[in-house]
Amino acid sequence: MKNKKSLLILISFIAMCVFCTKEEEKVLDVVDLIPQDNEISGWTRSSAMQIAENETQLYSLIDGEADDYVTRGFVKCAFQSYLDAQGLIELKLRIFDQGDSVNAKSVYDFKATGSATPWTDNNAGSEARYKMEGFSYTLEFWSERFYVYINIADNTQTGLDVAKLFALNVSEAIKNPSQK
Repeated sequence: MKNKKSLLILISFIAMCVFCTKEEEKVLDVVDLIPQDNEISGWTRSSAMQIAENETQLYSLIDGEADDYVTRGFVKCAFQSYLDAQGLIELKLRIFDQGDSVNAKSVYDFKATGSATPWTDNNAGSEARYKMEGFSYTLEFWSERFYVYINIADNTQTGLDVAKLFALNVSEAIKNPSQK
């Protein structure tokens, strides 16, 4: 009986050590997904990051558009603008935490205009698309609980390629947060 009790205590102790030393999973925050200066070579932040952590803050950032996110589970968002090395081309990045993948996909589907081109080869996220709008490209994707919007004021193939680099960077940060 004494051996069984000692064995049970030893097993309990080992189990506690294994579970207690397991690294806690970090909750992914939209702010952590924003690329740093020159993380995408030649691109630096051109303004302070804008963050909304509640509906009131979101409405003050994007008043008329806020309902699109609020009605689909909005949790938090971060907006960041970048300029290229010459200071001529601006890229705007918006990342929305919609709480879960159903809500993120719902925003993605709701924002569809029908005129975008699906990005299916080595794309970012679960689904992605892009379209040319005047003198810019817009690229959108969703991954897990995040909806991501990118706009670059460059309607050339190079502009689209840069938008895709930003998208892949954010998508990778969502998939592998420990690598960021």
